[in-house]
Amino acid sequence: MKNFFISASLMICATATLSSQAFGERTVSGIIDRETRWKAEDGPYIVEGDLLVARMANLVIAPGTKIIIKNAAKKAFLTTPFDKADSTLLSIRVLGSISCVGRRSNPIVIVPERTELANYSWHGIILDEADSRYTEISFTEISGAAAAVTVKKTNPLLRNNALENSNIGIHCVDGGIPKIYNNLISSCFTAGIKIEKSNPQILNNIIAFNNNIGVWGDNKSKITVKYNCVFGNTDDNFLDCDPDLGKLTRAVKNKDSTDAYGNITANPIFVGSEAEAKAIEIDILLQTDSSRVKNKKILHLPNLQFGKPTLKEATVIGSETRQLSKYSPCLNSGDPGGTFKNVDGSRNTMGPKGGPDFMSQ
Repeated sequence: MKNFFISASLMICATATLSSQAFGERTVSGIIDRETRWKAEDGPYIVEGDLLVARMANLVIAPGTKIIIKNAAKKAFLTTPFDKADSTLLSIRVLGSISCVGRRSNPIVIVPERTELANYSWHGIILDEADSRYTEISFTEISGAAAAVTVKKTNPLLRNNALENSNIGIHCVDGGIPKIYNNLISSCFTAGIKIEKSNPQILNNIIAFNNNIGVWGDNKSKITVKYNCVFGNTDDNFLDCDPDLGKLTRAVKNKDSTDAYGNITANPIFVGSEAEAKAIEIDILLQTDSSRVKNKKILHLPNLQFGKPTLKEATVIGSETRQLSKYSPCLNSGDPGGTFKNVDGSRNTMGPKGGPDFMSQ
């Protein structure tokens, strides 16, 4: 009788995984037990209950798809809760594989129904021993989660994402070995990246303006942290990590100083930010070398006034309006290896705008 009850429950969940509504909306919940594709034109997809991608199943999310996490209390568990937060908040839990791959100009967007800051209304995406051969999250914007992406006992590719306004951006636990490349992780409360008994590779990211810690280790895990911009994290940029991380040791020509691993601790400088306004002001006021001035009558015009640039309000980080300024130290400062070169063949630029369009696992 018990086995029959479980089987019946799974059948109900699988049937309820996808249902159509008016105006193209789709409500989703339950268990995905086969190859499933979500397309932008069929959405937005409203996640109204726990979603579980079962082993041997694969969820493919197409570029431009919008996913909205409904603010609803959980009523039942599909499986044993992953942790305390998973027992109370909705989650997208992956035991099989997920291909959540947008495009640079057409990202996938995953947001809660309500977007108040510090209101973590869903758990996030949990990669729980997912099949790393087919699991990738790229060119995706995720916000409002307890942990935007949690990685356990798998080594997926996480690149060119914007993870913001969550409690933790990426949480690596119990043998998670993700490849974390060219992400922007900002405005998270506890930490941008938190590491527990895991060995992630963290390269070319901008980890900035988080409320407490940038990268929080455990003094035990072997982590690779190279060529990142880690700046402005209120309590500390690095905690319980290699003591050489963030300790500036050398200067690169025309660039800010770096630590022994090529990481910089300098403002990434976004277009429209106060930091860019100051950089422009300094640039404008620089004295031109008189030997290069052809008409010296205008060299010393008195009381010349320059208008200060108008500052724009910060917008969603990772969107097209959140570009790196030409004054940013992150430009062409990432890993110099060929694998990470920008689309135009130049050295990697840190953050979501840098790196190639496609990268093999």
